[in-house]
Amino acid sequence: MMVSCLPTMMMAQPAKYCMTYSDYKTHNWNTIESLVDGRSEMLPQIKMDETDYKVKSGDKATDRILKKEVFAISFGKNLYVNCRNLRCNDIILDTQQYVQAYPYAGNKLLIAVYHINDGAFLLGFGANVASIFTPLGTSIALHSASAALWLNRSKLNSYRCYLIDTDANEKGRYPVTRIDDDYMTNLLSDDAHMLARYNAVSSKRDRQSASNVLAVLTEKGLVEAEN
Repeated sequence: MMVSCLPTMMMAQPAKYCMTYSDYKTHNWNTIESLVDGRSEMLPQIKMDETDYKVKSGDKATDRILKKEVFAISFGKNLYVNCRNLRCNDIILDTQQYVQAYPYAGNKLLIAVYHINDGAFLLGFGANVASIFTPLGTSIALHSASAALWLNRSKLNSYRCYLIDTDANEKGRYPVTRIDDDYMTNLLSDDAHMLARYNAVSSKRDRQSASNVLAVLTEKGLVEAEN
């Protein structure tokens, strides 16, 4: 199925970054333009690949920082977390690029990461969205370049949700928690209706997928499905 996802342009807002999860929690953001410091005239851009995002500034030194050191970037109401230093049980995630993130239950963050072993489900879809560059100097509605990815349930079945709620360790790695059956059972232990809603999906893979998890957490009021 081919999906149209041309970006919708809105009022200009500066692209911002934060270096750590602590910076995110304390709203300590700086503009990406301050990193570039006049070395490039290009507006910072975000590139949506098939399953994740890359950020470019036009300046090599800045791009190196964005790739290896920055924790998260934001523009408008959209938030993206760098997976490079995230670890689940000391194992790297299936991407080291940026993924879209959502505030979760206060200062926590929820991300959904494509599970690479689930196969190449993006035939056709990827042809439309791969290599789309969008200026970060322009705020983009969620229901635009990323809408197909986040709102198409069949695609989200191949994504896993992870929770960020802890600062980095001494090695600069952030331990993340996979949101799986055990997590959801514990979370919804006092809400039989929502637990039944979650468990209504019989396949374990589909039940633990971002499609089901995000739907339940959104209905529970813990996650805003639309930034």
